Amino acid sequence: MILKQTRMENLLITLGVLKLILVFTFFASFSVIDPRTANAQADSCSGTNLLTQLENEDPLAYRNVKAQADVVINSKSVFWKIEKDGVAPSYLFGTMHLSDPRISTLTDDVKSALAQSDTVVVESVDALDPQKAQQAMGKLAHLTFLTQGTLRDLVDDELEDELKSTVEERGIPMNLADRMQPWVVATTISLPVCEIQRKQSGELVLDSVLAQHAEDNGLALKGLETIEEQLTVLATLPESYHVSALEETLASGSLANDMIHTMKDIYKQGNIGIIFPLMKAVMPKTGSGEGAAQFQEALIEKRNLTMAERVEPMLENGKVFVAVGALHLPDETGLVKLLRDRGYKVTSLR
Repeated sequence: MILKQTRMENLLITLGVLKLILVFTFFASFSVIDPRTANAQADSCSGTNLLTQLENEDPLAYRNVKAQADVVINSKSVFWKIEKDGVAPSYLFGTMHLSDPRISTLTDDVKSALAQSDTVVVESVDALDPQKAQQAMGKLAHLTFLTQGTLRDLVDDELEDELKSTVEERGIPMNLADRMQPWVVATTISLPVCEIQRKQSGELVLDSVLAQHAEDNGLALKGLETIEEQLTVLATLPESYHVSALEETLASGSLANDMIHTMKDIYKQGNIGIIFPLMKAVMPKTGSGEGAAQFQEALIEKRNLTMAERVEPMLENGKVFVAVGALHLPDETGLVKLLRDRGYKVTSLR
């Protein structure tokens, strides 16, 4: 048994939390709500480190997770140097889309690389602007709003009160949320209230910090994807997948903070390859299978190929700083390997 039974029963309902946290922290660079309208109440982003808990409660399972992570190539670094003969160096940096100062504060080595760069490349330039992201969602109503029925028709009756209080806490009237696609609401409620509070005070997510640095220092700023492409990836996953994620997230309580807390610790340690093995360890019945495979293919593998194809011409003259969600970097389908396959030397900086 991987964890104590009572703890396992609680963790098994957090697959939805993890799905959405992965979307928010590593994959989706847009904001689905305007933080200025949120009714943010006192909240904390602190939590329990689930990896440390696993080590304490089941050392064998922890060692298995570590062993699985160790074989994931290019997973021990979030910062890489890109080189090719006759071209000035470029850089590849894995981000988390969070405003926590632990994450969003630029380190000295990143600042040094930016000082040697002429161009900053992010996932989507417009997606970093909440107003532009919301405008795009309005234009893409077929992806973001239900064409028939209501959200409450799709959600378990026992969770309706929790749904109402959760969306309203984040500044969305229930009558509006009721018309939204499940993925929009599910992604929105994965955003901790403390993140909304930070944005209300003007703090930026890491990707926006990098974009602002580019603008402040006269660097070119480019994107690899459009908002429409990012929204489509999420919207085209099965509705049942998003409804399940929404229900599980509503039922999980404070465990969402635990998961985000764990993700941040893992990111700071630079061992990105441990995220999916940990997911499978704490959620063996739901951490793998068709849904997880669809998620990984749509949000990671296919997008990695697109990003590699689009960034390659930008790297031709060097001096480019590329910043994308950190889970786009490792493994056989990650950007590090894809760039190496295209003839670049890619080496870890930390």
